[in-house]
Amino acid sequence: MIAPQSLAEVCDDDRFARIEELADEAASFWRSIAEAAYRGNRLTVEVHCRQAAAVTRAAFQIVKTLGAEAAESRAA
Repeated sequence: MIAPQSLAEVCDDDRFARIEELADEAASFWRSIAEAAYRGNRLTVEVHCRQAAAVTRAAFQIVKTLGAEAAESRAA
């Protein structure tokens, strides 16, 4: 019999899934940045750089919550 996942593990799974989604979005933005740079389209490069930065910050915030909770559980 397989033990059920704890609530923390389920939350972690959801967070990792969201990080994966954000990484896919960032990869799409970077591809668009490369294509716009090739065309010399400065405005599109700027817009996609801002979008890539936003999804990177969002992913980093999720990663920070994972680390903070792990530290709390070790301290307890």
